[in-house]
Amino acid sequence: MVNWKFLRKPIEAIHIPHRKEEKDKGTTDTQMRWTDKQSHPNLMSRYDEFNNDPEVDIALDLLTDLIAGVGFYTEMPEGTKPDHPNKQVIDDYCERINADEKFKQITRTTLGKGFCPVEVIGDYDLKILPPESFYLWKTNKGMVYRYTQEVSSSEVARWDENELGKILLFINEEDTSHPYGQALTDSIGDLLDIRKEMNEDIGKALHRYAWPKRVHRFDMTIQPIKDAFIEADIDEDIFLGNCPKDSFTTDTLEVNPNTKFQGSIEMIYYQIAEGLHAPLLLYLKNATEASATVMMESVDRFVNGFQRYLKRRIERFLFEPQCGEPVPRVVWGQPKTGLEKVTLTELASIINSPRVAKNQAQTILKQFFPNLPEPEFEPVPQALQQPPFQPFQKSKQTEIPMEQMLEKLNDLQTGLNIIETNYKERKISLVDAMRLADKTVTVYLKRAYPEGWELKRDEEFDKFTHRLLGASKTEEKWEVTRR
Repeated sequence: MVNWKFLRKPIEAIHIPHRKEEKDKGTTDTQMRWTDKQSHPNLMSRYDEFNNDPEVDIALDLLTDLIAGVGFYTEMPEGTKPDHPNKQVIDDYCERINADEKFKQITRTTLGKGFCPVEVIGDYDLKILPPESFYLWKTNKGMVYRYTQEVSSSEVARWDENELGKILLFINEEDTSHPYGQALTDSIGDLLDIRKEMNEDIGKALHRYAWPKRVHRFDMTIQPIKDAFIEADIDEDIFLGNCPKDSFTTDTLEVNPNTKFQGSIEMIYYQIAEGLHAPLLLYLKNATEASATVMMESVDRFVNGFQRYLKRRIERFLFEPQCGEPVPRVVWGQPKTGLEKVTLTELASIINSPRVAKNQAQTILKQFFPNLPEPEFEPVPQALQQPPFQPFQKSKQTEIPMEQMLEKLNDLQTGLNIIETNYKERKISLVDAMRLADKTVTVYLKRAYPEGWELKRDEEFDKFTHRLLGASKTEEKWEVTRR
């Protein structure tokens, strides 16, 4: 009996590569070797790439604004004169070098790259150096004796022991293993790479579900058919010659479109948000009120700690050498006015009080809103201006004939409609219209109700007044819109 198992040709299986092979990522030498020149962190060359990630960029902006974007002012220590000459010296210095902007740049660089070297040049101006080219030199006992700046392995600047004071370093979370500090992205570099690859692969995944994988079978060598499929465009046909009907088949592998990756994707995003330690909306939107409060308290502690670190170094290495003791203190935020606890309701009651004059109200508002512009009132159009009330002078537009005509009318509403029409056509003023209506109502009701007409008079006159005032407001709005 013939064993067909050994007579069949071996099955050929090949695949068409869709993903480029990853290059070797290099190796890390874990053996400890001492060198005075301190090596940069392994990820230093990738900090710019990480910091350009949208979420990292937003986190750096938020933290920078919370720390240094609020601005600062100086005040003298307790027990000294508030207007001490040293305060003016430092205030002039901060204005001269634009200290608010410089401290924001230092903060962002320190958070994004772990440390920020600053050269103190003439007149205590600040020159921010690129961290990628800056190196520390230490003895084996940890004493710093040199700073260098190198570009392409060539030394372009050096500061030796007697010049170390010209360099002011701001370092985030420095320790013995991290002489250059730690950037916010050090702990999430791999997660950022995964998310970047995930964003690049999402398009391929969509195509994968749109065009399921197919398996082609041929009882002869498959190479010519493979070449034909690879080289053919999407709208080109494949032609096979000398191929029996049943010797070439194609099967389509089923793909389960319900595969759920959402949980894993969200976990990556949350881990990145936690590592950045910033109040990101993605991080806070699904948190409960209690959890969000704890998160914000943690962020506040981080911000306050970093502000205190900046404050100490600024006062010691920038302010004190210029003015000596007493040293003005850095206070983050806007100067206190003593009105911070006043609510808007209380403010409104003060502003609207009849005992507060308009100029006093403007002064109070400027204390709460320093950028409040001067009030500009638009001139009232001539058509909307009402003549002053003159109780003992009759208008020239309302002569006796109209009054006599109204007195002779037997229908009260007809008389009031005539007055309203004349007012709308601007033939009489509002004061004259009210006077004529009062007289018309009184004459008509005296004639119709000899007794008790006073009560009805007030009722009818109030109705007409509300109607006329409503028409007046409508006319004013129409005039403003037309203008």
